Amino acid sequence: MTGWAGKADLLEKGPNELGAPKRGETIFLQKHPTKTIVVKSVPQMKFCLLFLSFVLAALISEPTHASKYTPCPNSCSGNGKCTTPWGVCACFDGFMGADCSLRTCPRGKAISDSASADDDAHHLAECSNRGSCNRSTGQCKCDSMFEGSACERFMCPNDCSGRGRCVSAKNLARFRDPGELRSSCTSADVCKDIDCTERDYSACMSTYTYETWEADNWYGCLCSPGYKGYDCSLRTCARGDDPLTPSQNNEVQLLECHADFGTFTLSFGRETTSPIPVDASVSQVMSAINALSSLEGQQPKVAVSWTSGVDRVCISSGNLIQVTFLQNFGDLPLLIPDGKHLGQTSGTETPLITSQKVVFGTKEWEDCSLHGTCDEEKGICNCLDEWITSDGYGNGGTRGDCGYRQSGTTSSCPGEPACLGRGICSGPPNFRCACEAGRSGPDCALIDCPMGKSWFSFPTDDNKAHSISECSDMGICDRTTGKCKCAEGFVGGACDYMTCPNDCSGNGECISMQSLAQNKRVNGVLTPFTYGTDPNDPLTWDHDQIFGCNCSPGFDGYDCKLRTCARGDDPHTQHQKNEVQILSCSDTDNTGSFQLTFRDETAIVKVTNTAADLESILNALSTIERVSVSYTDQSIFVGAPGLEADSLQVCRDVGQQVEIEFLSPTGDLPEIVVTHSNVDGILSISTLQSGTKEYIECSGRGICNQDTGLCQCFHGYGSSDGQGGVGTRDDCGYKVPYAFDS
Repeated sequence: MTGWAGKADLLEKGPNELGAPKRGETIFLQKHPTKTIVVKSVPQMKFCLLFLSFVLAALISEPTHASKYTPCPNSCSGNGKCTTPWGVCACFDGFMGADCSLRTCPRGKAISDSASADDDAHHLAECSNRGSCNRSTGQCKCDSMFEGSACERFMCPNDCSGRGRCVSAKNLARFRDPGELRSSCTSADVCKDIDCTERDYSACMSTYTYETWEADNWYGCLCSPGYKGYDCSLRTCARGDDPLTPSQNNEVQLLECHADFGTFTLSFGRETTSPIPVDASVSQVMSAINALSSLEGQQPKVAVSWTSGVDRVCISSGNLIQVTFLQNFGDLPLLIPDGKHLGQTSGTETPLITSQKVVFGTKEWEDCSLHGTCDEEKGICNCLDEWITSDGYGNGGTRGDCGYRQSGTTSSCPGEPACLGRGICSGPPNFRCACEAGRSGPDCALIDCPMGKSWFSFPTDDNKAHSISECSDMGICDRTTGKCKCAEGFVGGACDYMTCPNDCSGNGECISMQSLAQNKRVNGVLTPFTYGTDPNDPLTWDHDQIFGCNCSPGFDGYDCKLRTCARGDDPHTQHQKNEVQILSCSDTDNTGSFQLTFRDETAIVKVTNTAADLESILNALSTIERVSVSYTDQSIFVGAPGLEADSLQVCRDVGQQVEIEFLSPTGDLPEIVVTHSNVDGILSISTLQSGTKEYIECSGRGICNQDTGLCQCFHGYGSSDGQGGVGTRDDCGYKVPYAFDS
């Protein structure tokens, strides 16, 4: 086939370099990728006149901007630099594609991906693998539940129902009450030197840090007081002490304040008092603490007392202040002091306030005082017969906690039969049901829901969270059925699995992060990595909970929706080589065979097979498109004179070497692997020459239509044979010799 170059080439080369057309030759003028004018078998003189008329028409025609000849495709669309000498676009930031006409989208830590090494995943990915990229605008279209320019943030479920604060996992760790983590805040914690001339109360306010892969992009709900649930849609009920359990203690904490001017504050349950002056009275200190909404129950919630005869909360020599909790029971968080604004007039005294627990609370602190069940929609206790709201001490009151028996005495466990036959009654004095597994409530009437690793919870140590919780903190438990109603995008009995985006569009397999790591491919070869094999590694907590798509061949994208296009060598880049591998084999009895594997596909080869046989066997593998196999000894070929009986075999008694040249795929390829052999001599594969050609989408001379999986070739390029010649690969790897602009 012969053709004509573009106008610029015609002007530069002249007719002698183009060569005269020959009679009977098929000649075409490509004015458009789909319009070709073909002239066949015309008399030479007539043909030459026609040839010249077409050339003249081409020279005077006005091309469109899009198809005007430039060294790089479409002049890199103005979004990149044309590199020489091969005319390859180097796109500016934010652009991609062989002609830089496509936009890239923001990148974030992948929600799901394949590990690149053992326990190494969640690398940067476009739209964080939870959204699709609009190549025209460079903007991500995020899946539901995800937001942000790169779809990098997991949204708070139901916007926390308007009853809580949406915070990141990192910030949730900071919001934890530091009083839950300590039983004292002493001078050893506060003083920075032996004389305590410098003080820092932040040591008593510190909580665990959380810096794992999802710390900044996984958001959840921090519910307001009175609300609970993964989306703060449930109401809490009053908690209290079981009055049937005697001889238990209220919590008592001790403050010690050394100062004669300034103020201090106290924090409890993530709330802080207003500043308390050093000359505050007992009633003023008690009022400041009782004003905290983090303390439950009826007033007064605490009682305050200190050394007899002292009329102010702080004195220079130190005052001991006792705080007794009257309405919050059990082992309570420590009151955390902050005395950075305290001072001493005397230069010999140190301003300081400390706190410590002196009596640990041992009373129950349970919903409805263990004598009723909580209506989580209304936040009201449904008390058992004869039980009503109490004052927290077994008497009638306004707490709403079922802690007061209004008539009679308790002589049996609740339920008929006792514990509804779903538990064992403890007997006197508290007559409490020990429910069987899966049951709860004062009479064992409630059905528990499955437990799983929490998706969003306070850390229990630095970088360690996701403790076991009901419905994995991503669903609501129906206590009549014991089934979780999961949030959107989560499945499993305990809502413990995050589903794959769009169910992988039906074009892939939805598998866990651990399985994605095991299915990792490097250069087309299965290269398994581990992810989450150590159950105590907090950084891979998601190994069996987050799922992602493992796309079927021919499909791509985070949800396997996109089709892949043919790949090939850029026909413009020169002085590159094909991959060549050497098979060396010796065998003495001509009875052996061996297996060759390339990119996880295997073929059986007999020692008596010829180079031509081996070529056919390898070309039959779907992972190999086309190879050429030849003998390294150039004197061996079919029909060569003086050949011995086994000369054409790939394995010979004296040894044989054959060259396997990869025509497609191109590029630096993995070695063929001998996976099984019963050859009695030497058998090996080695690389003679690593491939240096490209193996890129549409050969770098077209744009992939990911809806159809077909390359849209740039003007002047068409389907190749993988080696720059015309072919049927639909890869844009063939440079049309003479393509005219329209």
